[in-house]
Amino acid sequence: MSALSTTKAAGSPVGACPADCREAYELVKNETDQTARLEPIARNRRITAAYEKLARDMPENHWVRLASYVSVQGGCAMQQTQTYKAEFGGMVFGFDPDTSLRSLGEANQGIFSSIYPANRMVANCGYEKFLQCVESGEINVPPEIVTAVRQMQRGRLTDAANTIANYEQRSVVQPVYDKYAVNFAGLKRADDSFLDPADRTSIPIAKTCTRDDLVKLDGDISNPEHRVAYYGKLLRRMYQIEGRR
Repeated sequence: MSALSTTKAAGSPVGACPADCREAYELVKNETDQTARLEPIARNRRITAAYEKLARDMPENHWVRLASYVSVQGGCAMQQTQTYKAEFGGMVFGFDPDTSLRSLGEANQGIFSSIYPANRMVANCGYEKFLQCVESGEINVPPEIVTAVRQMQRGRLTDAANTIANYEQRSVVQPVYDKYAVNFAGLKRADDSFLDPADRTSIPIAKTCTRDDLVKLDGDISNPEHRVAYYGKLLRRMYQIEGRR
């Protein structure tokens, strides 16, 4: 049985939920604001722990269940940039370790600050309370996240995960890829090079740093369409590993 199994009914509040909508949302926003002050690798550990807890509190949220794996692998990639730096110094196969660390850290924090607060509030307060706060205009949440929450409420769990993933990759992550386009182009050249056959852009569904059982990325990691398709592959692999939907 998966470690995320629970007897909690979907939508049942599990955390502190002030009666005031703004206060309830600020409570979870404060958590994301505190992470932003940390350096990228320590911040990643804090983010991954938050995803792990939310996945236990809200197992019907398939996006955060997958995020609890992907954030681990992001942290592994961040650590690897520093290994490259220690071994090689500056540019490595066309990409810069320090720039890679910054870009990975910005993507990790951007996703967390954009998507986690609303989902944490749903876990704390329940679907109805969260949606009432949105509909009253007391809190401002991206419409894609609201759509996903409604889908989860109706039991359309894979649809909800895909809705969040589309928002994540197109609206949150793509600006990071655009900002660091030169570095990501170098990373792709490294992956395509016969001199350096390592696959740095594919990841496994695992909670440890490993390069075993990679889920192969088909295409260019800088292309949001390719990343959205890859998200679907990762989600299906998570279902296989966990043995449940």
